[in-house]
Amino acid sequence: MIGLRPITVADAQAHLAGEDAESARWRDGGQGTLVTVTEHFRRCVAEWEADGPSKTFAIAALDDGVLVGTLDIQVGQDFLADRQANVSYGIYPQFRRRGLAARAVVLACRYIAAHDLADEAVLRIDPANKASVAVAHRVGFAYHHTTDDPDEGTLDWFLQAV
Repeated sequence: MIGLRPITVADAQAHLAGEDAESARWRDGGQGTLVTVTEHFRRCVAEWEADGPSKTFAIAALDDGVLVGTLDIQVGQDFLADRQANVSYGIYPQFRRRGLAARAVVLACRYIAAHDLADEAVLRIDPANKASVAVAHRVGFAYHHTTDDPDEGTLDWFLQAV
């Protein structure tokens, strides 16, 4: 079983150890270093402290607190409609194929609803990422449309009311 909690700078080492090239490519465009991940997590903590439009969560095992991945919720982004929240996540390789990504997305949707951040959750997925497409379907998201962005490439949009 997993839960979501705000990311901390102390999570940087575990994140770097857990992330592989595949998850880094899907989420960050490439693997980071301890310095770049620590700096990124500092910005994430500052977003939490300022109640900013982006929230980065640690996906952690409830029994021992082990970091199994990360999840982001973003609102107020130019690419989103009003009252939409973008959800993105990454599960570390040793924890994949256990249903944790699906559970994390469900928890994110509950967080969005409980904090009245949006009426609709959005998963924007590279169509080549078959595992993430399967997660979207498994948790009830419906395909909406495809965009082709020069920076992000082709993304299929999946939506679900929260």
